[in-house]
Amino acid sequence: MTDSTTALSADEFTSLAEVGKGKAQGEIPQAHGERLAKLGYAIRRLGELELTSSGVRRLAMGE
Repeated sequence: MTDSTTALSADEFTSLAEVGKGKAQGEIPQAHGERLAKLGYAIRRLGELELTSSGVRRLAMGE
């Protein structure tokens, strides 16, 4: 489970929103994708990032 208080930079939050739109992996920095996955907000499936339920909740909470 993720700590919902973990700070994301404005750029990382933008990347989270892009992942939420789907098919954004080429548009976000690799380091952002790796950090979002490490925090439990995203998961890589078949080479694509997608939001986890924690990622969806974090996105809904806002920055």
